[in-house]
Amino acid sequence: MSILMKKQPNARHLIKCWKFLMLGSIGVVLIVFASHLSWAGKTVDLKLSGTPESFSYISLILTRALEASGYRVQIKNVGEFPTTRLENMMALGEVSGFIMGETKKRNERFLAVRVGMTNNIVGHRILFIPKGTQHEYEHVRTLEDFRLLGKVAGMGDAWADVAIWRANKLPVYAKGGNWKHLYSMVVSSQRGVDYLSRGAQEIAKEWRLYPDLEVEQKLVFVYPKDHILYVTPKDPELRDLLEVALLKAEASGLIRETIRNHYPEMYQFPVNLQNRKVLQLVLPRSHIDSE
Repeated sequence: MSILMKKQPNARHLIKCWKFLMLGSIGVVLIVFASHLSWAGKTVDLKLSGTPESFSYISLILTRALEASGYRVQIKNVGEFPTTRLENMMALGEVSGFIMGETKKRNERFLAVRVGMTNNIVGHRILFIPKGTQHEYEHVRTLEDFRLLGKVAGMGDAWADVAIWRANKLPVYAKGGNWKHLYSMVVSSQRGVDYLSRGAQEIAKEWRLYPDLEVEQKLVFVYPKDHILYVTPKDPELRDLLEVALLKAEASGLIRETIRNHYPEMYQFPVNLQNRKVLQLVLPRSHIDSE
């Protein structure tokens, strides 16, 4: 009995152990808290890229989200590059992050922040078509009607939309390199590309820039898959910081407010997003393509 009693910890020993464990736990909490606190009031430096419109939007949304969380923001525009080169630059840390469609390959290469960055407006696709061809689309009421037209979409080969269009049995020409050549390919009507699909917010800004094209007036292709923010793998601390800020921005409605205020043209001529016939697209079975 005495031997057993010697092996049992006394009350004083138990209290010491409890205090040690509690201090250890508090230490872990303090370390985690300090890592977030170390950013408080500091300037977050971002290197961003994109077309004038995409750069403008990503700069605005990240600035608003970070400032709402108490940070100052300084942004450097590193220039506009084709998507493939931009991704290579992001892998090297030369670009901090970019808003893109989610793919398996990108999930492997970059750090994903899974917050919808456009309130799914980017999942509303409207077509650039050659001038004088609107009549070819007038009788489309369903996705099957559209398939029967046999029209070929032009897309950049790195776009997540390529897999979505193919999953819906819609023909696609996927162009490598500089996808912007697709605008002139659609204009020519002789290059095997019948239309160019653009997000509602993109076409709202671009239609004035391409007077040789026109905005198709009746249809909007919709899929439930917003673009997300990818962050360079060279800066995991930045990814964690942006995830907290963007989750807060999503919950507060800041992202929804920003996209609508930044692109009011979506609800004006010739885009008129609110008055279009919705053609609902399904996602690939995996929901993330296999690029």
